[in-house]
Amino acid sequence: MTVLIDRIRLKSADQREPFMRWVREVDYAACQDLPSVQRFRVFECPGGDGLDFFEIVEVSSLSDFKADTRSALFHGLHARFVEMAELGDQFAGQLLEPGFERRS
Repeated sequence: MTVLIDRIRLKSADQREPFMRWVREVDYAACQDLPSVQRFRVFECPGGDGLDFFEIVEVSSLSDFKADTRSALFHGLHARFVEMAELGDQFAGQLLEPGFERRS
């Protein structure tokens, strides 16, 4: 599995609430229809020195994800995203197995 991490900056401070609402109501729900996306989470960074949010996207493979980015659904999501925000640094990697996760 490949992990993609994107740094996100809002175009203006008044976009914070609309962006968070859009992520929760539209972006998260749309991932069900992007077959390559296995897990998707967005994190808020209050006081992040120019970084408002970052997202972690776990995908089955980069090639599968690239195929998903050519879909009409992805293009619609991207069009709305760029109205509110812009991507900063992006990077991808593979987990150094096994990792650690606390389960309570």
